Amino acid sequence: MIVGGVLVTAAATTYGVREYNRVPETAAERTEVASLTAIELLEEFLANEQAATTKYVGSKAQAVLVTGAIRAVDEVNGRVVTVVLETGNPDAGVSCEFALADFPADWRTGATVRLKGICQGYTGVGMIPGDVVLQRCVAME
Repeated sequence: MIVGGVLVTAAATTYGVREYNRVPETAAERTEVASLTAIELLEEFLANEQAATTKYVGSKAQAVLVTGAIRAVDEVNGRVVTVVLETGNPDAGVSCEFALADFPADWRTGATVRLKGICQGYTGVGMIPGDVVLQRCVAME
């Protein structure tokens, strides 16, 4: 009885430590469901948000390969870098979140880049524009 309790405790502790130290999977480990420009991605969400959400967000995390020019780069809390890709719409963009370690140091505003991220959907509500959000992004060559 005591041996069983010790084994259960050891297994639970091992599982807990493994989960605590687990690093979130980046988009690099996923096959992309589409390859398109930032403009095309935003246009699909603006034309039919429900269809685009089904296509790019789906029922499980899906990666999207996106090409576009960098409109802005912002560092948040020294851990995350957000890159906003130009879409031609000053009120809406494609917002791409990188872990600081995964962000290419040579990326600058105006540069055309290619990246892969896990699509989280569109933040706009009604007539208020928003961004298409990609998380756990990685640079692609």
